[in-house]
Parts: sequence; structure tokens; C-alpha cells
Amino acid sequence: MKLPTIKNRQTESGFTIVELLIVIVVIGILAAIVIVAYNGVTQRATVAGYQTDANSIVKVAEAVNADTATGFPTTVAGFAPAGFTTAKLPTGVALAAPLSSVTADPTTQAAAGPTVAGGTKTYVWKTCGANTGLEVYYYDISASQVKTVTAGTGC
Repeated sequence: MKLPTIKNRQTESGFTIVELLIVIVVIGILAAIVIVAYNGVTQRATVAGYQTDANSIVKVAEAVNADTATGFPTTVAGFAPAGFTTAKLPTGVALAAPLSSVTADPTTQAAAGPTVAGGTKTYVWKTCGANTGLEVYYYDISASQVKTVTAGTGC
């Protein structure tokens, strides 16, 4: 049996197991960084969508208040009174029945964000004062808290 000589060993090529393990560990670390960064981006995008929808709802309520001079809407139907064509809720956005300012806690109602069914996001809202204000609630996934968009006074 002939032992391998140094000359024969120098002609052999390939990676050692240690080199392969180092490469695998580096790839794993990079993959973990990318996954964490991606999740943060998607959460921020979701929250931005919720906030945009809530702002749109408030703008419609303000338009109804300005055009009808009867105060902010107190029912879902009040967001589209007869003959009102100035502003409409965005496509894919709906409103739940308004919360009673006395009995309902908006933070528990909106804690999961808007409910989504069939591509439509349904938001929690309530009027304030004597129809002088309105609040729309959405959930901020990144901060783990309910956020509010307010219009008018009395809230």
C-alpha cells in the first residue's frame, strides 16, 4: 500500500467540511436578516393602508358635514345621503354600525384591525358630541395599539 505523498495531495482540489459549514452559516445569517426586514416592510405597508382608509373615511364624513349642514353622519347610510355625490367611501372599504359612545370600547373593537371579508375592510367608528365630531379606529400592527383618526370636535 502506497501512502499519499505531499505532491499527490497538492493536485487534489475541493472544499473542506469547515469551509462548507462557514458558507452555510453565512447564508443562514443573511436569510434571517432578509426575512426580518421583509416582515417589517409588509407590516408598515399594511398599517399605511389602514391609515389611508381611515383618513378617507374621515374626509367623506367631513364632506357630508360641510354639504348637508346636519353634522357628521350617525349611521352608515348617513355617509351617502340622498343627492350627495361629492365624496364616496373608497372601493373595498366599509363601515361597521357606529359604536355607542357609552357602551362600546373602541380599543377592543378595533384591536385586530379592520375586519376583512371578500376583499372588503370594515372599520370601527363613532360620532362624538352632538354630531360635531367623528372618530375612525384602525390597528397599528407595528406598535401593537389602536390608532384613531378624528374629524371635527367633541371627541
